[in-house]
Amino acid sequence: MNNNNRVTSLEIRRMAHKTFFKDIKGNIALNIFPILMRLIAMYFGTQIYNSWLAQLGVSMSNPEEASKKLTAITQQMATDPSTATKYALSLTPGSNVVVYAFAFFFVLICAGVGYTMVDKMRNPDYEINAFKDSLQVFSNRYFFPVLFITALFGIFVEAGLGFYLLPGIWFFLMFSQSFYVFKDDVDKTGKWSLRMAFASFSRSARVIRGHKTTLLFICIEFFLWEIVNLMTHEILSIWLHPYEQLTLAAFYTKMSELDKAKSDQQAA
Repeated sequence: MNNNNRVTSLEIRRMAHKTFFKDIKGNIALNIFPILMRLIAMYFGTQIYNSWLAQLGVSMSNPEEASKKLTAITQQMATDPSTATKYALSLTPGSNVVVYAFAFFFVLICAGVGYTMVDKMRNPDYEINAFKDSLQVFSNRYFFPVLFITALFGIFVEAGLGFYLLPGIWFFLMFSQSFYVFKDDVDKTGKWSLRMAFASFSRSARVIRGHKTTLLFICIEFFLWEIVNLMTHEILSIWLHPYEQLTLAAFYTKMSELDKAKSDQQAA
């Protein structure tokens, strides 16, 4: 690929920062549902974690004793791996259903937010309607195909992780643009089909070709920020989540522009 077409993570972040600070209130309002969901997940996750520690006989009211107990458990599992199931965190079937449903709903909300962010990137004068735009995926236009893409994307990534860490990361990067690609296809044709949903994966692989490293650096930055966010009990999400969504939207916006320019050049 021509070096002139290479895009750095710094360039993408600058695009995201510019859009964010141009309409801080609108961008945060657009992300209010996923932000609230993250806070709820943090609360219940903490409750589940504390309940699990209690089952292990670990009390965080005495950090020194808790540390010794957890160290002893870790050493026992290292010595006898068969004991891992005894100490593993497990959920009831009903709880598993709730967790998966919550995760799917979160992804669908984020997809709607991402679609709005792409529109905002392409049209700076776009007026954000926080409630309508954040829930736009829950419409006949997007719901079923995006739900299908979410499930298929999860299967691809989980299958990759099942082989080894690197294939899982590779599949994640390669198919990460499927949601955005599908949006553009629907906007062009005014309709959707499962064939278009399938095709979004191959088109995602094409759009991101030569730019996986840039997206990987962006994801690593997100990972580090999320560690800091955990220390704030997700309070930082008020700023961090809109920033992440804008950065991903900025990345796709730039990738789609480069892909279109390349297609036009080949057609000329």
